[in-house]
Amino acid sequence: MSFFDIIKKLYQMVFLRRCEKYTNWEATKPFQFNPEDFRSIEKSYEPYEGETNEEFASYIDELLDEVYVYDVCEELEELGFTSASEMLSSLAEGEMKIYSSTTDKYGEYWIDMGVEDESYTKTGGFKVNFSTV
Repeated sequence: MSFFDIIKKLYQMVFLRRCEKYTNWEATKPFQFNPEDFRSIEKSYEPYEGETNEEFASYIDELLDEVYVYDVCEELEELGFTSASEMLSSLAEGEMKIYSSTTDKYGEYWIDMGVEDESYTKTGGFKVNFSTV
């Protein structure tokens, strides 16, 4: 077989991969906070000023989205609220466990055709030339 025949045969090869899309719901274990621990914060984030549990949950949600959480953890430790600091850190970076997944019921499957190319990080290192999706 000539070099030309090898190249021709190589170009006839098709790289395919099977893909699947699904959704997982994950959560950390629950942590029991005392909202009063967050009323003394001054340096790293605004102090908690709410009155209800729902307001506190929203406060923590905003805190996790808006600041570097470890600055708040450090301040809580300085204030003597070590347990609150550890729980906040675990809430932000703790191990998540899947509690529900669409793979239990359905998934969306398709075939991609293309070539492996690590520079295509969004598609998992695969340059997609055609997709059945």
